[in-house]
Amino acid sequence: MHICLFIENTHPNDLLNLKVGGIANQVLNLLPVYEKYQKLTISLITKYSEYLPTSKNTRIYRISKIKNRRLNSLYFMIFSFFKLMKIHKRNPINLINIHTYSSIVVPCFIFKQIFNIPILIKLPLDFSSFINQFKFMKYRNIILKTISFVWFTIFIRFFIKRIDFIRAINSKMYHDLLTLQFPRENILRIPNGINPNLSKTSKKKNQNTNFGYVGRLAEFKNLRYLLEEFKLFLEIYPYDKLFFYGEGSEKKYILDFVEKNHLSSNILICGYVKDKQKIYSNIDVLIDPSLAQGISNTNLEAMTSNTLLIASNVEGNKDLIIDKLNGFLFNPLKKYDLFKTLIFYKENPNLVSEMLNNAKEDISKKFDISVISKRILEFVLSKNSN
Repeated sequence: MHICLFIENTHPNDLLNLKVGGIANQVLNLLPVYEKYQKLTISLITKYSEYLPTSKNTRIYRISKIKNRRLNSLYFMIFSFFKLMKIHKRNPINLINIHTYSSIVVPCFIFKQIFNIPILIKLPLDFSSFINQFKFMKYRNIILKTISFVWFTIFIRFFIKRIDFIRAINSKMYHDLLTLQFPRENILRIPNGINPNLSKTSKKKNQNTNFGYVGRLAEFKNLRYLLEEFKLFLEIYPYDKLFFYGEGSEKKYILDFVEKNHLSSNILICGYVKDKQKIYSNIDVLIDPSLAQGISNTNLEAMTSNTLLIASNVEGNKDLIIDKLNGFLFNPLKKYDLFKTLIFYKENPNLVSEMLNNAKEDISKKFDISVISKRILEFVLSKNSN
């Protein structure tokens, strides 16, 4: 069987590569496991990639020539169709696997219509979360917000009914699909996964707490809320620190906030760090204030690396965390809620050890990438045989 995968949100330099972004991270987790199946041929079409295949049956195709990011996406969308044609001519494709509902759906859909090749798409967010994030992104370019919203509407009303199989990574996505009357038997209900033994980190012993944020510095990640809540927290625990790992459009705002409030010794902007073990060995607690999540790869990494997770109570995170059992949940739209959660964490140290053990156990039972990849392949093979 020949599967063709797509990744679009990758970047062209030494620091920002295939490992940037949840979608790319998840494919990186899946590929080494897929390659163990000898009867499986894999083609990965991406903008940029450092991934080195371990099997002769896996090939990486890079499509990128334009430096401007938006023009590059258009270039990628157009030329990926011709790349699909070339790959299919050399070795017939049995399934196209897309990990986003961006415009890359268009060339894949055209290819499907011509050659009758089924598409399996993994939804990154449930529909209501996707729509709601636009309401809260006050500072994003209105034109880009409008284009994204229009495209999403077209996707829901036209494309989704014509896609063969959909992977829902959280319970809200699954129920959204049933509401749209998508055939239940064509839904693969399975979350993102991770290698449970990937990040065995030893923590630096510290009297104070190192908190961290890991990911894109983007508006819908709700970082301005995080900064305000942490500023209040520092009034009670003035020696604790918050580390930002990542790059993005909100970086300037964070730098200005730190300078304005004289918090350079408490809030540190570290940029993109490739070594995940270095990150998780430095922080005791990961904070995820996002306004929308599918199943976050970063949150999975934290749970498997002995790092306590404090996350917003949005869809996806609620599938991952049971409050005060394997992590903490807070309302990302409620003032002082994160602040109160941070205080509760500091005042209840005896809870933490048990919660960390529960988190590791949950990862092993529910999110082991080897089990998840096997279930995906079993689903794909069963549908292909039909």
